[in-house]
Formats: sequence, structure tokens, C-alpha cells
Amino acid sequence: MSGRISYLLVAVAAALLLLPSGEVMAQSGGIEVVSSSVTSEFPLGIRFRVEARSDSEIEEIAVRFRVGEQTRGEYTYLDLGEAGQLVDSELLFRTSTGSRYIPPGTIIRYNFEITDAEGNQLDTEREEFIYEDARFQWDEITEGAVTVAYHGPVLRRAQAILDAIVDTIGVMGPIVGVDITEEPIRVTVYNNVPEMLPALPPGSSAIRRDLVTEGQAFVRFGTLLVLGGASRPRGTASHEVMHILTHRAGDSVGRRVPSWLSEGLSELGNLDPGVSYDIALQFALANDRLLPITSMASVPGNPEDVIIFYGQARSIVQYMVVEYGADKMGELMATMKAGTNVDDSIQKVYGVSRVELENLWRDTLGAPEFVPPNLDALLPTPLPAPVIELFTFDSLRNTGAAATPQAAEVPSPTAAPEPTATPVVEATPEAVAKAIPDTSASEPEAPAEADPADQPTGGACGVPVHGSPIELFTLGPLLGLVGLGLRRRLRR
Repeated sequence: MSGRISYLLVAVAAALLLLPSGEVMAQSGGIEVVSSSVTSEFPLGIRFRVEARSDSEIEEIAVRFRVGEQTRGEYTYLDLGEAGQLVDSELLFRTSTGSRYIPPGTIIRYNFEITDAEGNQLDTEREEFIYEDARFQWDEITEGAVTVAYHGPVLRRAQAILDAIVDTIGVMGPIVGVDITEEPIRVTVYNNVPEMLPALPPGSSAIRRDLVTEGQAFVRFGTLLVLGGASRPRGTASHEVMHILTHRAGDSVGRRVPSWLSEGLSELGNLDPGVSYDIALQFALANDRLLPITSMASVPGNPEDVIIFYGQARSIVQYMVVEYGADKMGELMATMKAGTNVDDSIQKVYGVSRVELENLWRDTLGAPEFVPPNLDALLPTPLPAPVIELFTFDSLRNTGAAATPQAAEVPSPTAAPEPTATPVVEATPEAVAKAIPDTSASEPEAPAEADPADQPTGGACGVPVHGSPIELFTLGPLLGLVGLGLRRRLRR
């Protein structure tokens, strides 16, 4: 008898193995998933499909999914077509718009919810799907939590990029105080610019024509795009992965690590930085062009200032790590991660204010001290307001005046006291512009990143992260400095 039972079990198991993939995936309360699939149609979107049946009419099928490391998920319904006990439903979730853009290589975690007319509901098990660029057939190599996807005969290049990222994480992870084992990092490598352009977030044609992006980090997704055919792909990869590490170590729900600190850490972790930023920093020192680096809310818009900004950011972060120790940087990240603003975090961890920290660093370079402008001194003294009495019927009876309301006599402008002279500087637009750099901000930390569900990108996922280093061919004083084969450039 036992032999017959064993034979039947083996026969049933063999029959199950012969079923097509995805058949009879789940069953609950009379609801049964016959098959399901998730397909990339990048850059158009993600197509979800479910075939299900039930003892009663199926009323709705929904998909719940979360993109990358987002805390908020998506919940949307599939199109049932004709309702019935057996339905074949599908949904194309479009990702080709700025607000819904998802970079290729991102992990999508999803499950389906099916409800029938009897109130039965089936929730399928959560699964993972990689939203790949459907134009190419991808191969992958993995080490630890890092996976690099590539296509074509470029395994050696992909391996070099993977090694650079793993080395950067090994060195810089302990400095910023983050362990990436809980959340993976995925990298998609493109071989040339025409391949990579359609994979970038939707942007204006002018930007796509004039700007070559060699790497971009999407910190909220845990995803990197790298141009493998660039001059220094290892440096680009190590720079960009640092943005993900910094985000995980220091960004809180309402605040982001300021740009000068984030970019400085990315350049400190750059395994192949080149010399352009060092030259730009020396140029700024020699020509009194240093920027008020810790007071700048974002990377400046002037191409010449961009290179100086990166040189200063790397230099001041290196000073912080060398002078105060690597442990302090990890403590600073943890303090900001807890929600403390950057000013209070620096004061708490380093015992000095943000401006004092910058001036200590400037002193090591022999640079002049940065004195924040006195904003109150730029405001003109207001003229006294004229005194106007209210018209009443009592005042009319007392004066015997006509029934037309008359305001009290307003002092002549010549009788008004002369306005006090504005100290320090005249409050003209030109003076204000001269006293306050156009890239400064009253609040030194970067604005809070929009919720991932509303992001067009790091930034979340946000604003795009610059490649490393950004190389800009421009007319002006730095023309001779930046013609060194730089990696991210603006074409004239």
C-alpha cells in the first residue's frame, strides 16, 4: 500500500513539473491565479498581466508595487476587459514621463490583489522584477550587494567598474558609517552616448544636445547608470556610488546632505579623479575666486564656478576627515540622518559653527577668511508713514465742515525727516548682487528632496547627480585649465 502511495506522489510531482511556468501560482477562497507576468517595455513602461479564475465573478485585480528603496508604493488596477469567472487582465504602467521615470536596472517589488463578487480576496506572494532596458540583452556580474549589467563583449570593462564600486564601498562605507548589505545596488553600463541618451530622465532637447552625462546616481532607487565608453569609467562609477552611500548614511525624511558635503565625499571616494579640480582650486586661490562653499545650497550654474566648487568641496571634506578623524564624519552623517540640520550637526560633532569650520579650512590654504554679509545692513530705512485721521460725523459737527470727508493734513514730504544713511553699502541691486553671491543661500543645507513618489528622478532622486569629474569646456579664465580631457562637458 505504501509503495502505491509513493508511486502516486511521484506521478503527481511529475505532472506538476510539466505545467507551464506561472500556472496555478496561487489559490484562496475559490480564487485562482492561472498565470501572471511582468514585462519591461522600457522606456515606455512596465506591463503587468494576470489571468485568474474564481467560482464567482471576479470584480477587480490590482497590483501593488514599490520601486527601488522608495518608502511609498504604487497601487493601481488592471484592466479586466470583460468581467466573468475567468479573466485575462493587464496594465501598462507608463514610465516615460518626468514624474514617473524609473531608471533601467531598478528593482520592482510587487504583488497582485484579486477580489471576486463574494468578497473573497487573494493576495499573491511578493516578487521581484528587474526593470531592464528592453533594447538590449543583458549579462550580469555580481559581488556582494552590487550587480553590474552590461551587454556586448565588454566583460573586462564591466568587471573593472564592479571592482571600483566594491573598493569604494570598502573604503568609504566605514567613513560615512553605512552598511549596504540590506539594500542592493544595481549598475547598468552603456557602451556609448547614443545608447545611454534614451535611458536618461526626460529632459529638454537642448540639454541632451549640449551635455554629455557620463554617470548618474538615482539614490532613491539604489540604481546607477554609467557610460562605460567614457575616459574614466572607474572614477565615474566610484563617484556616483558615493552619492548612494551618502544618501543612505545622512539623508533624513525632511533634509538632505548639502551639496558641498555630498559632492566632496563623492570626490574623496573617487578612485580616478584626475587633476582638473586641483588645478581649479589653485586658480581660485591665486585669483581670489574662492566660493563661500559651506553657504551654497547647490552646485553653482556658472561653468567656471562648477569646477572650483568641486575642487573646494573635495578639499574641505578631506580636511574634515584628516583633521578630525574618519569617525567624526560617520557621526556627522548619523546626526543628520536623525533629522538634525547641518548647522546644528556640525556644531554638535565638531564643536565649531559651519562658518568657523570653513575658515579653519581656509586657514590651512592661506586663504582669506570668509565673512558672511550683513544682510540687515543692506536694508534701507523706511520712511515714516503719514498720519491720517478717520472721518466721523462728530468731527463734522465740531468743525462745521462740508459733508465731504476730508483727511487730516498730511505733512509735506519736505517736512519729513531725512532717511538714515544705510551703513556699510548702499542698498542697490548691484550692491546686493556684489555682497551676496548668487549661489549662496540663507540656509546652507539643500532643500528637502521631494517624496520619491513625486520625483521626476537622486533625487530623488530629484536633481541629476553630476558625473565625476564634471568637465566643462568654456570660454573664460579657466579655458586653459579644463582642456585636459575632462569627463562631463558642455559643448560650445
